[in-house]
Amino acid sequence: MPTLTRTELRSSHLRVFAVGADRVALVPEQAVLLAGDHVEVTVRVGAGRRLEIVEPGGTVAYAMRGRAARWDVRVEVEAGGSLVWHGQPFVVAEGADVRRTTSVDLAPDARAVLRETLVLGRHAEGPGRLVARTEVHRDGAPVLVEELDSLAGLGPHRVVDQVLELGCPGGLDRLDQRGAAMCLQLESGDLLHRWLGAETHASPLTVCQSSPSAE
Repeated sequence: MPTLTRTELRSSHLRVFAVGADRVALVPEQAVLLAGDHVEVTVRVGAGRRLEIVEPGGTVAYAMRGRAARWDVRVEVEAGGSLVWHGQPFVVAEGADVRRTTSVDLAPDARAVLRETLVLGRHAEGPGRLVARTEVHRDGAPVLVEELDSLAGLGPHRVVDQVLELGCPGGLDRLDQRGAAMCLQLESGDLLHRWLGAETHASPLTVCQSSPSAE
């Protein structure tokens, strides 16, 4: 849907609600994620505009009985634009098989803060299968390309919580240094904050409540 900031956010399976001049909510229209589902989310932030995306609740990929599902996100932030996405936990239940991709294209001076929380299995059950791939490009040049395959495992952990800061150091509202979060500085100078643990509520990562300034 076009928002009041003249950006665009479109999705299958999810409805988009404007909750402010530059803030929208993504809400499922139906039960997701089920076998055979292919959820697509496309975000374009116009030049000089700002957008904040919130998700009122997390997503559970349910057991798929030998079938699979996809969740594909494509983000474009134009010159001088900025985006904050408050992602909620994405839980891959035992028996699920999910391919999740996130593709981000930034103009040279665009900014973004993206949170992603991946959970392998619900409480007291084994993990489902998840292949999660992230690709970030700025002005056509690669910034981050990585892939997580749950078959490789996370050691004793079942949760990956991370915040990716692109072009906006300081976008985190708070990072509890007592936690086991890592801060990785990419060759581009952008920052990837990552925490591994057993429960989502134990993560020390939080994201600021407003979009980073494009000024």
